[in-house]
Amino acid sequence: MISRLNLFWLFIALALNSALLIFSMSGLSISYYEAQIYYSNSNLGLILRYISSIFGSSEVCLRAIFLILHIANSLLIYAISLKILKRQSDCVITSILYMFLPGVLVSALIISQATIAIFFTLIIIFLEQRSQKALMGVTLAITMLFSEPFIALYLAIMLFGIFNRDKKMALLGILCCIAWYYLNGLEASGKPRGYFLDSMAIFAAVFSPLLFIYFIYTLYRICIKEKKTFLWFISTTAIGVCMLLSMRQRVDLEIFLPFCVIFVPVMVRVFFTSYRSRLPRFRTIHKIITIIVLAILAINSLTIIFHQYLYLFLDKPSHHFAYKYDIAKELANELKNRKINKITTNSALAIRLKFYGIESGGSYILSQKQQKSCQTIKISKFDKTIATFYLCKK
Repeated sequence: MISRLNLFWLFIALALNSALLIFSMSGLSISYYEAQIYYSNSNLGLILRYISSIFGSSEVCLRAIFLILHIANSLLIYAISLKILKRQSDCVITSILYMFLPGVLVSALIISQATIAIFFTLIIIFLEQRSQKALMGVTLAITMLFSEPFIALYLAIMLFGIFNRDKKMALLGILCCIAWYYLNGLEASGKPRGYFLDSMAIFAAVFSPLLFIYFIYTLYRICIKEKKTFLWFISTTAIGVCMLLSMRQRVDLEIFLPFCVIFVPVMVRVFFTSYRSRLPRFRTIHKIITIIVLAILAINSLTIIFHQYLYLFLDKPSHHFAYKYDIAKELANELKNRKINKITTNSALAIRLKFYGIESGGSYILSQKQQKSCQTIKISKFDKTIATFYLCKK
């Protein structure tokens, strides 16, 4: 029976997490990457445009969809943890740790396929834990609508089936892999070049550095000592394939990262097993390491949530990690205030402005290169100029 007290603390944490995310997303503009997804002919793009046709073209509405998915993912992590951890209080800790991971916070803030990949993968894990193979198959069929980021999941299903001599599971994984290849193909062109260290650095940023080291340790520990669960196969396959590909080419990490952050329940189980197997007087090292890990995680997470304030400390605002998610909304509002609804500018900025109702063309040119006899538009945060544009007549 699920404890009401544990559920109370879980929902308090979710409410706090959601409030912080809403605060953080309030200052974001649509990025070039997000605008590309929105205007693409992909199933996700079609769905987002259909939602916009109902609720209006607002990035707040679109981001709200991914925030809702993030909340659902946090609840699914809790439900999955109930089958992995012995104490319900540990499940609450797991869910809280998951929802405040830097990479998870980012996926909840931006328009991407990562949150969708996590959502469907957690449903599949939930169904596998309860031996609901038929519903697993139905869910896998639905993932084909967003098939690109799911290759690690499909490979993991195949390998899990082979390892456990489960012919149905292995066949299901093989069929999914074939379908993925048919829908997406495999890009391997270009000159071979290693990006292994770059990929490792991004993984460390997504988890926070020390937590990423523990993630690797947990994968290794289970590999040599414990039973290999379906969740272990998913995370191991994701990071294994990613690292192998990174030795040759730049990898779209969005395809692999979602399948690693969901490993948190197992990481928490391994930690508490080690911690509680020791007498209280021998737990000091564990406590010190835990405090350090959580402190670094908190700093990383708070940096993402309150990212706007970092502009106050940067000499070059363009070096801000969230700079590509800024400016467009404020710029569009300034152009509308000047009664300008059409502008000629570079393609990356044009598609962002299009989302806010500024079309391409017209009798004005917008540039960031300083030119004489042009109007100046300055975009500021906290009374600090972060971008300057020059509006010129053709």
